[in-house]
Amino acid sequence: MKKKKRKNYKKRIIITAIITMFLWVAGFYIYITYKNIEIDTTDYEATRLQSTVNEQTVESEEENSEKVADIIEETTRKVVGISKLKNAGSSIFSKSTETELGLGTGFIVTQDGYILSNEHVTGSKYSKCYITLENGNNYEGTVVWSDSDLDLSLTKINAQNLEYVNLGDSDNIRVGETVYAIGNPIGYEFRRTVTSGIISAKNRTIKLEEDKVSYMSDLIQTDATINPRK
Repeated sequence: MKKKKRKNYKKRIIITAIITMFLWVAGFYIYITYKNIEIDTTDYEATRLQSTVNEQTVESEEENSEKVADIIEETTRKVVGISKLKNAGSSIFSKSTETELGLGTGFIVTQDGYILSNEHVTGSKYSKCYITLENGNNYEGTVVWSDSDLDLSLTKINAQNLEYVNLGDSDNIRVGETVYAIGNPIGYEFRRTVTSGIISAKNRTIKLEEDKVSYMSDLIQTDATINPRK
């Protein structure tokens, strides 16, 4: 009887030892296996990076949009209306005379009243025209310089301390850059209209055939909407 109990006791010890050994081996195998598994975080990092880039892009576009709007708002104050006819009212932007005025556009280039425009708007040298500033003040202007080949003119009004446009260097522009045009394309109802486009090309030459054949060279081509001259 005692021998049988001893055999059963030994048998239980052996079985327990085998089970313990098996569990230890299995646990060690599982530990080694999962320890060597590499978690690929590339997709996660790429997704997070792309999300950050998108957020920065949106913020950058919003900031640029605000800057452009600020520049346009500031520049618009320096854009003037030009007419060859004197207004009977207080402003050449008066609706009652819009059909008579043939309103054109210019911009102030000096604080003492020099205004750059087109010759077909102001007339040739020594011509008289009428200028309306953004604040509604009217002035009689005298064309002090003009060039029919360039279709440019410089008009002087008797005014001081005017806000004026800071001109850039056209040699520094690049094809593809964004440009904006501000003007009075069809008179009062569309005064100070803003359009946009890009620099399409540089150093263009075109042939003009009116009273005589002439050429305009070193021109900048843009697709910004500009009303054709009358």
